[in-house]
Amino acid sequence: MMTNLASAISGRLVVLTVASVIVFALLNLLPGDPATVMLGLDASPDSIAALHHQLGLDVSPATRYVRWISGLLHGEAGTSYAYDVPVRGLIFERFQSTLPLILLATGLALLIGLPTGAIAATHRGKGLDLAVMATLQFLKSIPDFWLAMMMTLLFSLTLHWFPAGGFTGWNAGFFTGLRALFLPTVALAIPQAAITARFMRSSLIDVLNQDFIRTARAQGYSGKGVLWKVAIPNALIPVLTLIGIQLPVLVTGAIIVESVFNIPGCGKLLLEAVNQRDIPVVQNLVMLIVAGVLLLNLALSIVVRWLDPRLAGERA
Repeated sequence: MMTNLASAISGRLVVLTVASVIVFALLNLLPGDPATVMLGLDASPDSIAALHHQLGLDVSPATRYVRWISGLLHGEAGTSYAYDVPVRGLIFERFQSTLPLILLATGLALLIGLPTGAIAATHRGKGLDLAVMATLQFLKSIPDFWLAMMMTLLFSLTLHWFPAGGFTGWNAGFFTGLRALFLPTVALAIPQAAITARFMRSSLIDVLNQDFIRTARAQGYSGKGVLWKVAIPNALIPVLTLIGIQLPVLVTGAIIVESVFNIPGCGKLLLEAVNQRDIPVVQNLVMLIVAGVLLLNLALSIVVRWLDPRLAGERA
């Protein structure tokens, strides 16, 4: 087990290293000069050269990459070009809205998707199953930005139940913060709930056809007992893997939703940084997202192997 864990960690460290090289290379290949963006097109060559030196852009790309990685290893992410503040503090400030948004959306997607998928699986081929599947297919096809705009139009501009956008922070009150994040959470969770429900349905149908289900019934378990004590716990194991796969999709969706609802989160920060050629913010934020995805996948793989002893000997 420890050998498999060490192998899994080392493999993800390799992936993280490769990702850092790719991110750094792509940012350096993008057109546009950060100094020119900051000073304007009318800036003199001497001013641009002086700013290049101040930002550390007058050295080779290899040197800049080594400085960046060395800084990360020492807990330093540099200074934002656009905001002139430490990147670490800037990202931490924006994460106070993005992280709760992703966690709430994930929880809501599971809360809706798991029972919906289980209901569809237990009524396979019947009218209820067909109605659920048709609804899920419709919800799955809805773009995040369109759903966000429609929800804003209905619940904010028409019914005035929730604010149309913005996030004042948690200092204004816990429930005030939740109220501001409610519509973004629902807009982000609905498509993911549809995917979760479809996956749960397929997983549960597959489990219900396994030999150990027939064995459990032969041992005297009732229909509900087999479903709740045997089938559903086993069907949930692949769903945990789905959560890790869907995390990058949730992050991408959060970028769109934050822009629509004007939430000052990491997604909105990333878009602003790309437009402003704020390289320290972009590369550190992207690496933080990559590291978070890899860490969650590692944690989920450990949980899955703990829940399913048959996978204990496989690599995480």
